[in-house]
Amino acid sequence: MPLVSIKQQGMALIMSLVMVVIIAMIGIAIAQQVTSGRKGSAVHQDHSMSFSRATSGVNEAEFVVRQQAYHTDALLNPDTPNNLVTPAFASDTWWQDNSNWSAANKVTAVTDAGGNSLAGTPRYIIEDGGVDSGLVLGVQVPKRRFLRITSKAEGEGGAVTYLQSYVAFME
Repeated sequence: MPLVSIKQQGMALIMSLVMVVIIAMIGIAIAQQVTSGRKGSAVHQDHSMSFSRATSGVNEAEFVVRQQAYHTDALLNPDTPNNLVTPAFASDTWWQDNSNWSAANKVTAVTDAGGNSLAGTPRYIIEDGGVDSGLVLGVQVPKRRFLRITSKAEGEGGAVTYLQSYVAFME
């Protein structure tokens, strides 16, 4: 009997080491999942913040359009001096190139009531889409002016969101 008990003592040590290794591997896998979840959550938060900021740019531009649409000095007419609109860009994908944003002279930054720039620097451009004179022949109908609003904003982690809105009003 004494010979059997000596062999069993070594087996208990090996089994306990195997269990420690298995538990350590499970712990490492759980830690990696938590880290990956946190990174995904941070990216989602960054995209949500940039989207919210770009939305504030579109909302501000739409407010300006509603405020100026029937104003006497016609700041939404591209032929008026000091107007708020830029001629339509040659390409529909102009907004994807950062140099176009820095070169455009009608980019408006969204600010708070005190004139301070908001986080994420939301900004917008109002493009002139032209005038539609209507489809009724021989009848004087009001003309519709079309505008395209493009807003750009950034999140804290570098996410960039672009939003566009189309607006029409009667002249």
